[in-house]
Amino acid sequence: MITIPQLGWMAQTAAAAICSTLLISDPPHQLDLDHQPSQQQQQQSITRLDRCSAQSNCVSSNYREPPNRYVSPFRIVNEPQIAFQRAVRDVKNSQQNDGTLNGMSIVEIVPNDYYIHVTVPGTAPSSVDDIELIFSEDVVNVKCEATVTLPPPPFCVKKNCINGNMDQRSRVERMGNLLGLPANDREEMMGAKWTPIFMNSDRVPGFEDNF
Repeated sequence: MITIPQLGWMAQTAAAAICSTLLISDPPHQLDLDHQPSQQQQQQSITRLDRCSAQSNCVSSNYREPPNRYVSPFRIVNEPQIAFQRAVRDVKNSQQNDGTLNGMSIVEIVPNDYYIHVTVPGTAPSSVDDIELIFSEDVVNVKCEATVTLPPPPFCVKKNCINGNMDQRSRVERMGNLLGLPANDREEMMGAKWTPIFMNSDRVPGFEDNF
């Protein structure tokens, strides 16, 4: 037989258990909000290109790249907005007409960020290279990265070549020709003296002065 004091104690225990459960449980709407990305994250703008992966066949104009993966950005010869609009036009025309970069496909164009992303046939069979462009006030930063990585050749035999991802360098150069954008260091490179590392017979200035 249950007495009145026992009933009171049981009621207090049940109420305490219910309160404890409510305090421990998370509000259902709060959990949903925590897992939803904010509108600011969804509309995050593209301000710069990522560096090349150290394991990929890639070149970019990011200043932190080592020499074998660095390539000069393109120079803007008029207003950035006009240069971007012309680039979009030329890219679309080339995609339709199989122009300088045969097989080019447009992946993404973001006018608000002056950003263009295309793919072109890569070196490995049935592969593609990603080419990204982002226009700033004075230059167009560029990146070309292969989706399939191949072992690089031990040296290059083309005159004035830079050893390291030569195929990607060639595609960047052809992209610049397609868009009518010169390399930013074109004048400096025209006056530079190129010397082969191997089988080099050039005289080193001052080396024989003490003999």
